[in-house]
This record gives sequence, structure tokens and C-alpha cells, in this order.
Amino acid sequence: MQEKYEKLFYEFVPQETHWGDWIHSPQAYFRGDTDLPGSQLNCGFQVFVKPIRLETEPHFHREDEYLVFFGAKLPDVFDSWDAEVHFYMGKTLETMEKVVITEPTIIHLPKGWWHSPLDFVRVDKPVLFQAIMQSGKTGMVKYVQRKDSGEMQYLYYGDECARNCVMNPAKKCTYCGYCFSHKDELPPRTYDFVPWTVVNEDGVTSYTDTGAYDPEKAPDSTQCVITPDYKSRPYSDACVLKAPKPALSEDVRVNVLAMPKEKTHWGPWCPSPQAYFRGETYMEGATYHCGWQVFTGANDMEDTHIHQGVEEYIFFMGADPMNIFDFDAEIEFAFGDDPDHLETKIITKPTVVRIPANTWHCPIKFRKMKKPLIFQAAFLSGTWGTINQQHLDENGMPRKPIFAGNKSYTYMGDNVRFCRFNPKKRCNICGQCFPKMKIEE
Repeated sequence: MQEKYEKLFYEFVPQETHWGDWIHSPQAYFRGDTDLPGSQLNCGFQVFVKPIRLETEPHFHREDEYLVFFGAKLPDVFDSWDAEVHFYMGKTLETMEKVVITEPTIIHLPKGWWHSPLDFVRVDKPVLFQAIMQSGKTGMVKYVQRKDSGEMQYLYYGDECARNCVMNPAKKCTYCGYCFSHKDELPPRTYDFVPWTVVNEDGVTSYTDTGAYDPEKAPDSTQCVITPDYKSRPYSDACVLKAPKPALSEDVRVNVLAMPKEKTHWGPWCPSPQAYFRGETYMEGATYHCGWQVFTGANDMEDTHIHQGVEEYIFFMGADPMNIFDFDAEIEFAFGDDPDHLETKIITKPTVVRIPANTWHCPIKFRKMKKPLIFQAAFLSGTWGTINQQHLDENGMPRKPIFAGNKSYTYMGDNVRFCRFNPKKRCNICGQCFPKMKIEE
């Protein structure tokens, strides 16, 4: 494979950390531009197993961020959920709001929005947590007051500054977590954090009992997919509450989504239910589109296509979030300068693939599937779409190009595709029309 395509693949490395016994180790991280130069995405795969309060002081980012909270058993992240998380967010430091998470949820943090603390109040089953930053570098800004002069400052922490270890400034930070679990060894701070407020704080410390989540009450795909006036279900729908959750303003509410439970029919190789965040279809103003699927058998995915002006990242990892490095499959991934000249690379380890905008790629052929794997396609836009080279019409006959030249191209994407079985209905990507493949391993 050409070097320009070889450098788009990154194999995950197990990261043994020292954060504490509240988080499963080893962890897996894709650190964007550090791991794949030119990348515009940062993403972590963490599993929380005990209560913990993180990022006790608010901060904001210069880029959009998405936080994902799932039960840590795929594909049914709904039935495996049994936790409660409190999170704080808002446009300003003085108007943050308390968000209570009692079911699988995704939160959009527009760039510049203040957020945190992040408090895992109750963790009776492990929680899969993903923080997705739409940038190749990570960075945050906090508001402080210097102890010596009283001056107010915005402090920036990030990769661009080559962050050093707080325990040993001569070394670079590796996010090992030692400083978090050994706070008594930290050097004294030269500043204090500026006080912040929560406009809807109600004093309630816990809203649910153990086992309160009811997966049958989760919103499903028929309620969510391609409905122009769709508004996310109240984020208390799928649980029994000891106390009512604090109300959210409209600005915050539209950025908090109880994840739909998608009942699909792709085939035994892709079990249901699935968790899918369909960008603007599900959330007003979204700039991200992502699925979390489990593949259990051989299959072929997608015709060769490009994404105009938008990058995509595809993750392949073991299906158990507690051990994503338990991987036993062979995947053939095709790239090319045009759809008629493709080269392939074989993936045999947990890997992320960066697909730059306007780069021809696919099919993806899953073979030697001895163990299930997670297939996560992350698209850096709120509306998903592909452009395919068109050769044949619906009758299998050569299609005449629309414009001058010897080829034509077709677009397929969100909100423009109709059901093949009922042309009056929008496609909800249920998988019933997907060909029933018989593939030899």
C-alpha cells in the first residue's frame, strides 16, 4: 500500500494508568494528531467501575466536544446500564446547569461552553465513557485568580503547550493519572479557581435507586429517525426517580439526548439493539455522527465511496469494553486514488483508520471473525453522506452519465433516502434491505 495510505492506520496500545481503582485499566486512547499526524479527532475509551468526581472545576474548549455515557456491555448498552451521573454545563460560568444522567446519553458541548464537574454518583454496573474532541489537539481553559497579585487570568492547558508532568516538570505529561491519585504530593498552586454557580442546583444528591433503569422505556429508532419536528425525549423517561430531575433551559436541553434504542435487522452478524447517534437527525446543531455496532460474523461493508469535505474515523476493537485488546479477526480495508484503482491493508489488531475528506475508500471485508468486534464509524459532520461512482442502473444496465464524461456519480445520505419497501417512508437504516450475504471465511 502507498505510504500516504499506510500512515492513515493507527494500532491502539494498552495504557496502564494510575488514576485509581475506580477506572478499569488498561485504557485505550486515540490522541489525534499525536498518533496520526493531521487528524482532527481525539477520543478515549474509558470504563468507570466505581463512583468518582472528576474535573472539579469548570473549563471550556475551543472546539466542539461530545460526551458519551453507555452501559459497558455492547451491543445492548441499554440493558447493561445501572448508574447515575451528574454533569454541569452552560454558556457562561455563572449560568451552568445541573444535568442528571440516568440512562445511556450523549451530550454535545459547543465550543466555548463551560462544563464540569463530572460526578459519577452511582456505578452499580460499569459505564463506558467516551470524550470526543473535534480537534487533533486537546486543550482546555480555566478561570483563576493569582494568589500573589489578585489578578484574574484564563489559564490554558493543552497539547500545543507540550504539557509537562506536574510531579516532575522535566518530563512530559503522559496522562498516567498519578497526580490525580496522589494529590497529597502535588506542589502548592499559585492561584485559586474563581467561584462558579449553578442556576438549577436543587440539593438532591441521588435521583435513582439501584436497578431503576427500564430499557423498555428508552426511546427507539422509530420515534427518532427522520422526523423533522423531533425533539429528544425527556431525559428521565427510562428510569424511576426518587426525586424529579432539575429542569433544563432550552439551550441546554437540545444538547442532551437520551440515546435511542435501535432495533435493527441487518442479520445475525450484527446483533440488535444498536446504539447510533445520527447527528442533526437526533440533535439540533450537531456536528458529529457515530455508530457503535458489534459485528460477530463475516460480512462486506459499503461500496467504494468518498465523503465530500468531511473526515471520517473508523475504529475496530474487541467487543468487550473491559478488554478491547481481546481481538481475533482479519479485516481487509481498501483505499485508492480513484474507485477503479484500490489497494488494501489487512487489520489484525485494534485499530483506528483516518479517512481524509475526498479520499476513496471501501469496501471493508470482515474475515476470520473468531471473536466479535466493535465497529465505530465516527463522521465529523451532523449530516452523513457518501458519493459513489455510478456504473449500472436499477435494471443492471449501464447508466449514461448526466454530464460530459464517461462516468456519473450518485449521492446517498441522511434525510434524502427513502425506504426501498415503502417509497413514502424515509429510510431509518434498519437493515432489512441489506443483502443476505453468504461469505466464505
